[in-house]
Amino acid sequence: MDFVVRRGTIEDIDRLAPLWEALRAHHATLPAMPPKRAPNRSWQYRRGQYRTWLEEGRGTLLIAERDDEAIGYAMLTTGPGAATWDVGETIVEVETLSVLAAERRQGVGTALLEAAEEFAREVGARTLAVGVAYTNSEAIRFYERHGYQSFYVTLLRTGVGEE
Repeated sequence: MDFVVRRGTIEDIDRLAPLWEALRAHHATLPAMPPKRAPNRSWQYRRGQYRTWLEEGRGTLLIAERDDEAIGYAMLTTGPGAATWDVGETIVEVETLSVLAAERRQGVGTALLEAAEEFAREVGARTLAVGVAYTNSEAIRFYERHGYQSFYVTLLRTGVGEE
């Protein structure tokens, strides 16, 4: 492995912009999905979420680097378990996992996921969750290879409140 995974800070957020754009560009290719935000607007929105999560102590940033260049990252949030399902009192969710296209299939995503699982154990979480667009079959296969199983289905009705 010629890269390292480390914990990031708020100061690292702006370094993630190209990685977020790579993920957003991939999302833009997915069929049968709602309209996408413009690239800059998308990043500003996500950047704000990252800052809030880290400032509130609910977020944990993991960055994969090679020669001090960010080649992938995972943003995690920590929250309470579910009321109905016995999945533990604390759950860690992978909010974002992005790897530059040129770095895919090199073990970067797996290393980030393993670091996320290690973090989950550190905070006493028995469950690590991730949401994936239902048409993102490549990502679904990636997570299934790592032992993840389908759990919830999110249904959207867009256009509510529009005239």
